[in-house]
Amino acid sequence: MKVKQPTKKRIGAGVPPKRPSGKAASTRSKSGRLAPGELDKLVLSHMRKHKGDAPHTASAIGKAIKRSSGAVANCLARLEKAKEVRLAKPKPRAYTLKGTR
Repeated sequence: MKVKQPTKKRIGAGVPPKRPSGKAASTRSKSGRLAPGELDKLVLSHMRKHKGDAPHTASAIGKAIKRSSGAVANCLARLEKAKEVRLAKPKPRAYTLKGTR
């Protein structure tokens, strides 16, 4: 006959998770993800603030705004279709704001 062992209580069981201190960014949800369209705003804002550094690559913008270069590259392609930015150099892909040279 097997003897049933008492179950051990896990550390932290029944304790609500701690909330991060400080003010959370308004553009992020509870999961830390950006709302739809927010990446476009971040990318355009960065490009406007750094007009003198144009043309901008996806990796440079991604590092500056702390987002993946792949997500930024997709965003720039979408903004190019919407005629918000234009392709300045094909290799490596670099973009400028529409109306700037």
